[in-house]
Amino acid sequence: MHMLLTEYDEKKHLKNTFREGREEGERIGRERGRQEKLKELVQKKLAKGKNVLEISEELEEEISVIEEMVSSLTADYHTCHHNL
Repeated sequence: MHMLLTEYDEKKHLKNTFREGREEGERIGRERGRQEKLKELVQKKLAKGKNVLEISEELEEEISVIEEMVSSLTADYHTCHHNL
């Protein structure tokens, strides 16, 4: 009878799988939170009359990121008010 070089430990495997899943979920949650905070800051700065370049510089974000966010916020605004 031949033995495997490494013995499969189901409990250890499941524990590692759970830990990896939890870590991935936490990473995704942190990124979503960061994006929501950035969105909030961009909205505030737009309300104060700041332009995309000013917002980008103040938040130290790439201008393309801010442009995309402003575009998304504008689309959300129009969708929301169109449905009223």
